[in-house]
Amino acid sequence: MRRLISAAIVLLVMLAGTALAEGPTLSIDAPREEIRPGRPAVISFTVPEDGTCSIGLLDETGTAALTVTENRPVKAGYNSMYWNGTCEGIPVAEGNWTMTIRMNGMSAETAVTVGRMIPCLISARIDNDSVEEGSSVLITFFATEGGTLLLQPEGESEPLCWENIPAGQGEAGFVAEMAPGIYRFTLTLAGGDGTLSEPVTLSLEVLERVDPNALPTPEPLPEYLREKGENGFTPAHTSLRRGEDQTLNYWTLPMDITDEEAVWKVLTAPITVLDNGKKNAEKMQVIIRSQPSEDSDGIGMATCISQGVHVLERGEEWSLIECYSSSFHDSAILNWNTLVQGYVPTAYLKDVKPNQEIGLVVDKLTQRLYVFRNGKLFSTLLVSTGVANAKQPYNETRSGEFLLVSKVGEFASDNLRCAMALRFNDGDLLHEVPYIATDYGKDYSVNEPKLGTKASHGCIRVQRQASPEGVNQKWLWNNYKRNTKILIWEDWQGRQLPVPDSKTALYCVKKRSGNYHTTTRCGGLRGKKTEELTYGQLDDEEYRKLKPCPLCAAPSRIETIHAINETYAEGGDHDPVMTEARKNCPRKLKGK
Repeated sequence: MRRLISAAIVLLVMLAGTALAEGPTLSIDAPREEIRPGRPAVISFTVPEDGTCSIGLLDETGTAALTVTENRPVKAGYNSMYWNGTCEGIPVAEGNWTMTIRMNGMSAETAVTVGRMIPCLISARIDNDSVEEGSSVLITFFATEGGTLLLQPEGESEPLCWENIPAGQGEAGFVAEMAPGIYRFTLTLAGGDGTLSEPVTLSLEVLERVDPNALPTPEPLPEYLREKGENGFTPAHTSLRRGEDQTLNYWTLPMDITDEEAVWKVLTAPITVLDNGKKNAEKMQVIIRSQPSEDSDGIGMATCISQGVHVLERGEEWSLIECYSSSFHDSAILNWNTLVQGYVPTAYLKDVKPNQEIGLVVDKLTQRLYVFRNGKLFSTLLVSTGVANAKQPYNETRSGEFLLVSKVGEFASDNLRCAMALRFNDGDLLHEVPYIATDYGKDYSVNEPKLGTKASHGCIRVQRQASPEGVNQKWLWNNYKRNTKILIWEDWQGRQLPVPDSKTALYCVKKRSGNYHTTTRCGGLRGKKTEELTYGQLDDEEYRKLKPCPLCAAPSRIETIHAINETYAEGGDHDPVMTEARKNCPRKLKGK
């Protein structure tokens, strides 16, 4: 019996030893083929337990060590990874190497051969990924070696074009002779020995070609808008040609934000701008002449590319237009934000289709920015437009219709920092309310309380705190698309702010302190117990201390609205500073 027990024990020990021997050990497999830097290769290895490992290379002498990966998380058993034959971004030299794997004091190795680097295309892109059919398309790239560049359309067996190129920075092109639509291509470089680089995927949108001589057919001005415009206020309120244009556009649209359908049609309608053909045109201006001649006096300025003009008469060489003069402090003609009519070269006129998803309206009377999206008023934000003074009348934000044409980013203005700026009129930008940089971070306390009133140097300052819809300047920055239209309405004398219906619902915290809000979704009410009140109840003693919430752009109190309306009463002058400045413009009607 004892012999049987002893034999059983020996057998169990042998089986246990076999089981341990069959567990995973640290090992690394030799690659199936030589490594070519620039092309991903699979590296396979096995580890005995969960943890991290490091993989490196040793040269034939065993002295030069390179790191492939360090502290890589792994699971017990089989693992694999892609390696492109570079260490810290530098291709490994050709030759025989030993690849090592280390983990928890254990190591294993295998031999690898590194061959010649394959061709590579770096920073390859289409210069303009949206072109009209028949237009030239330019592709730029950096090639690590000379060879043949191949452009292959997706789903096609033959390349669209091929070209022999040298090493270094290069460019190639083709003509988009294809029907309108979205196309995808692969760009590949074949080296001198025929080795292909990894393909780069490119996409191109081909648009239907627009006849440059064909003018868009404007929509007729509806009868109800015609009547409102005749009896109320439009951007062309003081125009000598008011009422002649019977089409719906910025100049004939009554300044009524509640008419969402009409506002949206104007936001998405073509806009006529001036294009002088210069590379940096968005920072250039054209002199508006008193007569159709270069020798006539200048009466105002219009910014190229971004500022819309109202074409009154189109001639062969000169066209009569009207717009608000965009004079800045260094403009050739100094005429601050005056609605002028004059002549510009007809060759400069260019019709542009604006962004069809988002449009913006800034009302200088309400100091609000209204964000329209897909046909509806989506959100309302507080802004500060320019406030003029006797020394700086050019601080007045110029009215008109414009296009957002470029991202500028953050810039400094004296001790202020202005973030996420979008250009719409030469030096006038749409940006976040400025902050002052301190040792403790960003200080918005000086300028943020001024939102909802004029306060800037001409730019449009936008609230940084999100509206109930999640909109702020950061949202506008993230959703920016070139040629988004922005309408800026003039605060004509005689315009009046409407007083909200006394039954309009508002909300506040139950302590009845702080702000009143337009919706319980406002971030200022998040997590707080609220109660509902009406606009008419704001005069009750218990609600007298409540202030309008700046996040949801709550309506002003009735006494504030009455004060603004008194300032803008018919027959008065809401801006005597600008009136006096316009009288004394030193070069108002001079300059060539």
